[in-house]
Amino acid sequence: MFSIPHPGNFESLKIIVNEIKKYRKNKNNKNNKRIKNKKIGDKFEVYLGYADFIGTGRATLYRPSIEDIKRQIEYAHKNKIRFEVAINSACMGALHLTPKGIDYIKNLFKIFADMNLNSITLADPYLIDLANDCGLKVNVSCISLVDSPQKAEFYDSKEVYAITLDSSINRHFDIIENIRDSVSCKLKILVNEACLYKCPMRVQHFNFFSHANIQNIPVLDDYYYNRCISMRVRDKELVIKSPFIRPEDLKEYDKLVDIYKLSGRSHPIGWIKRVLNAYLNRNYDGNLMELLDCPRELESHYYIDNKLLDGAIEKWKTCDKFCNKCNYCKNLAEKVIKVKK
Repeated sequence: MFSIPHPGNFESLKIIVNEIKKYRKNKNNKNNKRIKNKKIGDKFEVYLGYADFIGTGRATLYRPSIEDIKRQIEYAHKNKIRFEVAINSACMGALHLTPKGIDYIKNLFKIFADMNLNSITLADPYLIDLANDCGLKVNVSCISLVDSPQKAEFYDSKEVYAITLDSSINRHFDIIENIRDSVSCKLKILVNEACLYKCPMRVQHFNFFSHANIQNIPVLDDYYYNRCISMRVRDKELVIKSPFIRPEDLKEYDKLVDIYKLSGRSHPIGWIKRVLNAYLNRNYDGNLMELLDCPRELESHYYIDNKLLDGAIEKWKTCDKFCNKCNYCKNLAEKVIKVKK
């Protein structure tokens, strides 16, 4: 299954649905047969952020109302597509544990349950318990930083629908394999998020977005993002070390995870279309930077011929990540990354 980022407005959803329809039609024509199983969400889901009282851990382009979301859920279901809402704030300043906060959240979750929302993305264990009480299926957010079998087992014991793994372990195949063996829920993996590997600012950045969304703070700058970009301008091997997964390398994960999640709901729909089609086709000829979320600004600075990375996954699958003893990514960066002029 593919989980597709959705900016939040109805017109963007229509564009995403049309791309899915074209893919299904082409696939059926190639196979000369119909899709065997037509249950909602067998192949696709879309997700959007709802930056309300709880907030989200990412920036958002649009702030859909509850009425907008209900209409979009109905449209997605009509086209046999799951619908998921991300309310995955990393921190709510303890508001979620106040009487007012608890009542508000329970009411919101009941509203979503009545809309037949397929699942909700949450980062806080307490909110997961509340969602379960309201009959909602939960996808554990990547913001929960699930990077070990022990953490995964904790959330799996809550009978969650899925766990989105911390992207930092995308190339730790041994950890993913052990998580797969330890849980019964579905596993999601972010394929095109290219944050810094083991980013030391990740928690602070998620908290920054969470509070900015909840309180609608007029922030002047995003220190963490700017710092992230500047680090990779100075040291381009950090781009190669980012835990992205190329479209061509999805086959290495097919037996380990259930859902490939595309990152980028804060980007324009044209960019999302390009990324979606690249991963659906498991092939991309061009600049890999055009597919990667997070350092999207570097698309105008770096050119990486995606095909030059063919075979690199074999090294990453067995790498122990002790970079001080290995220059593979450094040498690869020198070979494949070109600075645009």
